[in-house]
Amino acid sequence: MEARDHNVLSCLQRLEMGALGFQSRDPEEVLKKDRLHQLKCRALSLRMQRNQLKAQIQKLKEAKAALDDGITMDGNDVENRVNSSQLALPLLMSRHTQLKDMLRAHHLIGGYDVVEVDSGKRVSFSLSTAYEDTYLDTYHLELDLTRGVRIHRHDIPPFIPLKTLAQENLETDLPGFLHSLWQHVNGRASRQYQLKLIKEQMETVSVMETNPLCSVLVLMCKIPGEEDTAVLLSLLYGDPLKALPTRVTLESNNKLLPDEPQWKEVKSLFLKTPPHKVLLALRSEGRIM
Repeated sequence: MEARDHNVLSCLQRLEMGALGFQSRDPEEVLKKDRLHQLKCRALSLRMQRNQLKAQIQKLKEAKAALDDGITMDGNDVENRVNSSQLALPLLMSRHTQLKDMLRAHHLIGGYDVVEVDSGKRVSFSLSTAYEDTYLDTYHLELDLTRGVRIHRHDIPPFIPLKTLAQENLETDLPGFLHSLWQHVNGRASRQYQLKLIKEQMETVSVMETNPLCSVLVLMCKIPGEEDTAVLLSLLYGDPLKALPTRVTLESNNKLLPDEPQWKEVKSLFLKTPPHKVLLALRSEGRIM
């Protein structure tokens, strides 16, 4: 009787395990089933996150489209005021996040620093200029992000074509706009620094003419050993982004001097070498005082 009871109990136990979904007590098989269950749960969670992100992106697109179309904001339409405010907030947050990400990338590659202003409604960019590893001036540009992208205030010099650059690509290509603006201010700062070096290092060279953009530079150099003989060098910087002149003219009270081979070579040298370095070389060779 005891053997029969034992067989009955074993049979009942196997039936109970089968009803619960256990076909085997093999630990490895149980682990596999647990792992499969975990993967299914993880896949479900990822799908839910994906759907949430898609919904947020769609809301931002709808908000941008609504603002671009222009929601009525008259005094009698309170509902439109509320809806516009609710739509503007996520759009503003999106623009703010995009700008921060973009500026973080620019900073990592030696680009521009940015500071939030008025809770992210505006951002202020710093554009640092440099010439041959020497840091020069830093300029600031503050952009308003509440309705599109607009210039709020700045300290860019008036002879830099800021308005023209903004019209070209401020709203369509902000990184391109910043880079183009930096090239203009850095080109001018570099030329201005070269002029400073000429005045400091070449006391015998007279600066006869220049302009605020430093795109024109006229220098007078005296010739050693020849009384009352001088050379007038005119450097024209046709490319406002560059620190080297694009055209050089040479005049002298000695009419034969500009046609001499050595001075024709000097004119070519100015087109590919910074002017202060050319002048230092000419003085060391005894061509100028």
